[in-house]
Amino acid sequence: MTDNKILMKILKKVALSEPSPIILEKIEQLAIKLGIDEKELMKLYIEMKNKLHKNRFAETDFSNRILLLPQCLRSRTCEAELTEFGYKCNECNKCKIPEVKKYAEKMGYKVFIIPGGSIIEKIIKTFKPKAILGVACLKELVLGCIACEKVGIPAQGVVLLRDGCVETDVDWTKVLEAIKLSTDTN
Repeated sequence: MTDNKILMKILKKVALSEPSPIILEKIEQLAIKLGIDEKELMKLYIEMKNKLHKNRFAETDFSNRILLLPQCLRSRTCEAELTEFGYKCNECNKCKIPEVKKYAEKMGYKVFIIPGGSIIEKIIKTFKPKAILGVACLKELVLGCIACEKVGIPAQGVVLLRDGCVETDVDWTKVLEAIKLSTDTN
């Protein structure tokens, strides 16, 4: 095991033990100085934020939550119409979005298929969710976490398995588990 992998394991263990924000900042500075891979740091950041906000997210009623899915999970041949708040799914079943969207909506979620992170603030201002579940690439999730923290909304994030802005992929089982997250499942 390389020194960076050992260091990353140690950093992860410390970071996920719920240290103070000052310690987290020092860990981040140390990792950057030591040349830890940016992607690994972003993954750790998302894990920390998920852990930090998990209970508040789980306590929030499903009807007060929104699910943000990235447009890149759509099929290349998707004909969904772009609207003010993202894409309106036509349920063509060329991808998994319609199935997950129906499931989440049945539980009470509002679901948005968004073209990028810049629309998140508009959705938050308009729909006033009490919790957000986001699916995205690492950089977009980090930005989404920051947007949620600015307004005090607990969020959970699921990282794409494959990114690249077109026909990406996600572990849909993880998405469904996050959708179902409640105080009954903790």
